[in-house]
Amino acid sequence: MRAHVASLLAGIALGVAVAGPPGPEATFCPSPENPPKGEKMPAVVRSGDRGAAYQFVSAQETRLPAADWQLQTIHRLPCLTIVATIQLEQAPRAKCAIVSRWQTVDGGRSFELGVYPSREVFFDVSGTGNWDAGAREVKSEARLRVGRPYVIAAIFEPGKRMAVYVNGHLAGESRAGVPKGLFVTKTPCYVGNRPGDEKACGFDGLVYGVALYGWLLDEAWVKRNAAETAKLTEAPEPLPRDPEPPPVRAITKGPKFHWFTYYDRPQFDPTCRYALGLEVDFEHRSPKPDDVIKIGMVDTQDGDRWIELGESRAWCWQQGPMLQWRPGSKSEILWNDREGDRFVCHILDVFTRKRRTIPHPVYGLSPDGRISVAPDFQRLHDTRPGYGYAGPPDPWKDEAAPRESGLWRVDLETGEARLIVSFADMLKIPFAHGDVAAGKHWFNVVLFSPDGRRFLFLDRWTTSGRGSRWFTRMLTASAEGRDIRVVDGDGRTSHLFWRDPTHILAWAWHPSHQGAFYLHDEGTGKAEPVARGVLTHDGHCSYLPGGEWILNDTYPTGPRREQHVFVYHVATGKLVSLGRYHSPPAYTGEWRCDTHPRFSPDGKLVCFDSPHGGNGRQMYLVDIGALVAAPAAP
Repeated sequence: MRAHVASLLAGIALGVAVAGPPGPEATFCPSPENPPKGEKMPAVVRSGDRGAAYQFVSAQETRLPAADWQLQTIHRLPCLTIVATIQLEQAPRAKCAIVSRWQTVDGGRSFELGVYPSREVFFDVSGTGNWDAGAREVKSEARLRVGRPYVIAAIFEPGKRMAVYVNGHLAGESRAGVPKGLFVTKTPCYVGNRPGDEKACGFDGLVYGVALYGWLLDEAWVKRNAAETAKLTEAPEPLPRDPEPPPVRAITKGPKFHWFTYYDRPQFDPTCRYALGLEVDFEHRSPKPDDVIKIGMVDTQDGDRWIELGESRAWCWQQGPMLQWRPGSKSEILWNDREGDRFVCHILDVFTRKRRTIPHPVYGLSPDGRISVAPDFQRLHDTRPGYGYAGPPDPWKDEAAPRESGLWRVDLETGEARLIVSFADMLKIPFAHGDVAAGKHWFNVVLFSPDGRRFLFLDRWTTSGRGSRWFTRMLTASAEGRDIRVVDGDGRTSHLFWRDPTHILAWAWHPSHQGAFYLHDEGTGKAEPVARGVLTHDGHCSYLPGGEWILNDTYPTGPRREQHVFVYHVATGKLVSLGRYHSPPAYTGEWRCDTHPRFSPDGKLVCFDSPHGGNGRQMYLVDIGALVAAPAAP
């Protein structure tokens, strides 16, 4: 009789129905009579009518290890469902774990369920053991209230669906890019913390119980379980509604598709009247060597008239043919093309139509418009589809770090190009987190500082074999390619932008604070987090002129796959939405359509790309002049 009562109480605490599908593969249920023993174990407390609970205190790095033999079974079964009954005692200080088998080392990731500092629930799954490849996160579109109990259910259906439920309410879902299976890792499973990162990822609250199933428990079961067994049906707190965003208008239209691509290049002419763009007649496949893209610009003061300017056979979905306005010029633009088996760059006066061609492609341009530093686009096409150009193959494809390839300095007046940083140079720079010579290197993202004295670039490489991993280092060099400095060497830098000649804003992962935006001092390498708890998603960031506002976006999030475009006032913490835009599931992987918001030279206009209008990717314009000019209230 006593065993039956204990089982029933455990079911109530866990939110686990007694009848229904087979039982869980692993359970973690507090017992006052038999509390966990060991270093930094959570206390077992009684919490009102909900019975006993583990009390986790993040400052004390508390954690509860699980028996590994229970969890190995899950990896041999087709699905995974996690059910946890929890209560936050305060807003998390960092991204924290409820239950985690997710150590941030090669081959260390399997799954994790947790809560963001913004109190939104997240569920991560990896099919490879790493994050950069084969992993997906789903995040709730609602948040938990401090001091209230909730039943959290996370469902993983390999290759099809990931979802998060709160008290039986669907709170977040993804059906795109879902891993095809769970990675079998030797990482131990913890409740209340993440293995290996105990100082940063500790939960701060009560856990009444956790159950892990190797079965797919459907939505009806989740709803019934929360309502009948756990007695919790309250909907979570919805995320704050955005105020009505400024009006947005499409400046291109179908039947053909238009976009500009990347966020860190000048799209507008100095008068802010003309916006450059690209045009194609297909989507959802990789470009072939003979696929032609049209170059044009939109006259935003003449009915958004499309003006065709040229074409290119050297382009990709994410960065196009590097189309951009030439800095310091009132009338010249540049873009890359292919002539025979070589890539070139055209420089065109859009008004006189006088054009000249230099025998080398370009990428980042100096502020005076005289110099470009460009990577190897053949190697980019081989290592990172969507960023290089189809056509001639990489002659050093089988070499990890060739000394004959790397970054070229291109004189835009003479066309002279010379190699200034080679891949072999990267092997001379130590890397604290592994063997820098263990993978195939490529360069991407080249951006000059506002004063033109230095440029930043990303050195990336992948390791091969089981547990392969993608590493990234952010480095800077003088305009001549000398005095190379490692600004962020942790191996996980993403999108970035110069705030001023000595500071770089970048999304990065750091053990102390997890993924966040950081402001890096280019000279010292010191970094401070920016807007932690507010800017919680990686995005394509830039500073508006003056440095007071950050323009940013998100990747598709939530059940509706919405891309959020917004501006953030640094001094006051004010975040103003420019709209949330649906991205259909077809827009994933190499041919996804990121919004990539770009600003006009005066900082009053924002242009972005989006497929939300139902006629494929098109360009949209928002006037934010009044918004950024108004006094910024917190």
